[in-house]
Amino acid sequence: MRWPARPSRALGKPFRGRLLGGVQLPAFGEDYATWDPVLEQVPDRGWRRWATDRLLRTLLRVLHDYRAAHPDAMPVLVGDLSRPHGGPFGARFGGHGHASHQNGLDADVYYPRADRRLRAAIVPRQIDRALSQDLVDRFVAAGAQYVFVGPHTGLRGPRRIVERLALHDDHMHVRIHRAVRR
Repeated sequence: MRWPARPSRALGKPFRGRLLGGVQLPAFGEDYATWDPVLEQVPDRGWRRWATDRLLRTLLRVLHDYRAAHPDAMPVLVGDLSRPHGGPFGARFGGHGHASHQNGLDADVYYPRADRRLRAAIVPRQIDRALSQDLVDRFVAAGAQYVFVGPHTGLRGPRRIVERLALHDDHMHVRIHRAVRR
């Protein structure tokens, strides 16, 4: 994928922000497919797949390394990122909405399923905990600011980085740090 000549920028806070010069994640990649949580299908609609170039580089690197370590695993499902210019992404855009996902630093990544179906898990017993934990660990190692996981998943990680959050038993929510401006 070609990246823009100048990097995109996350403005404001994840829950009250904008996205400047965002980059759209393609619907499908070698290591992933996108998932539309409202329509419950592959792929996610294009206007829900925008982020900073930095988030996309981090996301694609983690997913590539994960698939290299688990070549027989199904592609990982990637859900909502941000809208094309960021801003509110609440309930009026479908589903429960997102309090954050406003400035291109947040991504929803669905847990791999034990039955290897290319669908989001409906209940925690459907997730492959070992593969899901590996994904969490890889995002932590990549420097994620937060990885929110469901309270019933049994997934763990360093305190103050990996945190349990309601409504996340089917996916993890990854937030990367804002780029340091020089």
